[in-house]
Amino acid sequence: MKYLAFAALSLFSVFASANELADASASAPSQVEQYNRHKGLDVAKVTSVKSAQDPEKVDGLVKTDMTYVDSAGVTHNLEYTTMGYGRQNG
Repeated sequence: MKYLAFAALSLFSVFASANELADASASAPSQVEQYNRHKGLDVAKVTSVKSAQDPEKVDGLVKTDMTYVDSAGVTHNLEYTTMGYGRQNG
């Protein structure tokens, strides 16, 4: 009887850990995507935007990374460039 209970609990823990791994892989961004203006974006929620440099202090292109969640709940990491506006006032 103890062996049967041990086997049942072991099987349950294997399925539970497999489910957690599947959930973690679905929510974590797997790779950085390059922005393509011809491909539409499905953005439900932006979670973070990080720039390599401060756009207020740079005159030129600034590399920016955006992490967002689409309508299916999958997290994406998008890389694109923006224009700095550091020398607009003088």
